[in-house]
Amino acid sequence: MNEVNDFINLNLNIIYSSKEKKMFSTNFLDVNGKKLTQIEKGLQFQIYLESEGLITTNKSLCTITPKGIKISENGGWIKYLIDTEKNIAEIENKKQIKENLEVENLKLQKEASEYQKSIRDKEYQIRNLTSDNLRLGNWDIRFRWYIAIGGFIGGFVTKYFIGK
Repeated sequence: MNEVNDFINLNLNIIYSSKEKKMFSTNFLDVNGKKLTQIEKGLQFQIYLESEGLITTNKSLCTITPKGIKISENGGWIKYLIDTEKNIAEIENKKQIKENLEVENLKLQKEASEYQKSIRDKEYQIRNLTSDNLRLGNWDIRFRWYIAIGGFIGGFVTKYFIGK
């Protein structure tokens, strides 16, 4: 595969370097810099370059495309492949980071939900305790009145009925 990439890089640079940015497929060179001896290989290579969007063809005349020009200007086919692999790796890495953040976000949302539930439970307990406290306070006030009234009546009875 490296040989094919070297082959693409070499011929793409040759087309790019030509004055009219064109070249006949019969002028393709192998990795050793020699013309291809088999016409079939030249046609297969031409079809491959066209499928990658690097050239357009009119029979055996190959013209470099804007994509091919951009690749050539930015360091060639091999650098393009390396950059593409890096971009794919970065995208994968970003996807993984995003998934991890989403999982962490879900955990935090669950914790927040549990915390809110705990707060609601505590507020419910506070309301119940407040009403219990008021009830006990009211009972205490009534009890003290009963004791005061009972003491008054007991004192009255003791003074007027037992004391005479």
